[in-house]
Amino acid sequence: MTGRGVWALAGLLALPSVASAQQSGSSCDSCESCTAALSRDNAFAELRGDIDASSAATCVRIAGRGATFDGHRHTVRGAAVGVEVAAENVVVRNVQAQEGGVGFRVAGGRTVTLLNAVVSDARVGVRIEGSHDVRVVRAVLARNRVGVSMGADDAGQCARAMPLGSTGVVIVRSRVEGGGVGVAACDAMPVLTGNTVASNDHGVLLGEVQAQGAGARGGPWDACSCAPAPGGTAPGTLLLFSSGCGGCTVHESWLPEERSRGAVIRARSGGADGGVDQARFDAHIRHCGPEVVDALGVPGCVPNYACPASGEVWKRREGDRELAIDRTVGSPNDVVAFSEACRTAGRQGYGRGGRCVTAALRSNTLCGNRLGDLRVAGPLSRWGSVDDRCGVVEGGGEARCARTCEGVELAAVSAPVAAAARPAVPAIPSIEEEPSDAGAAVAARRPATPVTGASESPGAAVWWALAAAVAGALGVGIWRRVRRS
Repeated sequence: MTGRGVWALAGLLALPSVASAQQSGSSCDSCESCTAALSRDNAFAELRGDIDASSAATCVRIAGRGATFDGHRHTVRGAAVGVEVAAENVVVRNVQAQEGGVGFRVAGGRTVTLLNAVVSDARVGVRIEGSHDVRVVRAVLARNRVGVSMGADDAGQCARAMPLGSTGVVIVRSRVEGGGVGVAACDAMPVLTGNTVASNDHGVLLGEVQAQGAGARGGPWDACSCAPAPGGTAPGTLLLFSSGCGGCTVHESWLPEERSRGAVIRARSGGADGGVDQARFDAHIRHCGPEVVDALGVPGCVPNYACPASGEVWKRREGDRELAIDRTVGSPNDVVAFSEACRTAGRQGYGRGGRCVTAALRSNTLCGNRLGDLRVAGPLSRWGSVDDRCGVVEGGGEARCARTCEGVELAAVSAPVAAAARPAVPAIPSIEEEPSDAGAAVAARRPATPVTGASESPGAAVWWALAAAVAGALGVGIWRRVRRS
């Protein structure tokens, strides 16, 4: 067996302690039971079925500080507000909302993460009101009157010269398609990175926001790179999620070589004992690299890397028990390449001083929006567009997009597939089960089309298969103990 296979097998047998920071998880299946479960600080609640909320004003309200709500891709349907966040340090992941008024509302929240949110056929997909440091990661917003609203009216329009109301909003690697207005930022200066906003009436509308001062109060702001924890980590730093497991130990042993070659990497301190450094790192990556934590419990999930500056991660959850790859990592060479890409993203988007964000629009595709792809009130130069692809730009002078929309193929916008209606796929055993075919199933379900980064090496499927099979058989007790802690 190769050395790579050894670390993959060992790495899955010692799961990280992030889950232990949460209270024991509870299941909920209604607006009332989910709201009650998420009213407590550090609550962890899992949605166990679709909810018909057509008679609800607000279906699920999260008031618990540090709460996590995992929807497992179930749907809240028809509510005036599907999920409302009114607390600090909240993560909502894998929840779908359909029809009704507002899919997700963040009102007075702080350090809020929406991961894999899916909203279709609603008045507003995500509404952010008077909140600070809200991160929308890998959302899918389809056929809504407004995809993301920050101070906009129900038609997605801005009043003139609005004061800054929501600071530090970041939208990362999301798709906003087939609606009226894709993103309307009237009282906010969001950072948009790696998104596709296409086939709407209007793409992105940036209002004339009145902002004064430095930092978040003076313009676009990304807390994950501008005020990062832990240890003053600079923008463009690659984060290694390391728990002291066998695989993590191997990755930690690579660090001196990688750093000697110029890689900028911050590693979580190993071991299962916790401590202040681990707690700080875990809190940072929970918000700034949520896909890494969301992948826990899937075969092959540790160790893992994340780059907050670009929104790329090594491995992320795809469905409940499958993984997708942003960037392949199987050797020190791959890690060094990932680090350099992350550092480049940091250099392109961030600087020092009060205006930390120097490029608030980066690597987006704003194309095929019928009445305009980008409209800016005031000088577009303050947004510092980098490597964007766009078509029709209104206001703000020069378009400043690096590329045009020529050659961009826009997929037909269809409804997101509800959990109950998904086509049958081979069962992908989780690490809680004892499968004999876990490796083959995981290998078969990996994405057929490559994503950003190098192609996988020929041996990757082998170590993934072996890792998943052995972890499924031997990691049962460990994972259950972590979940009970």
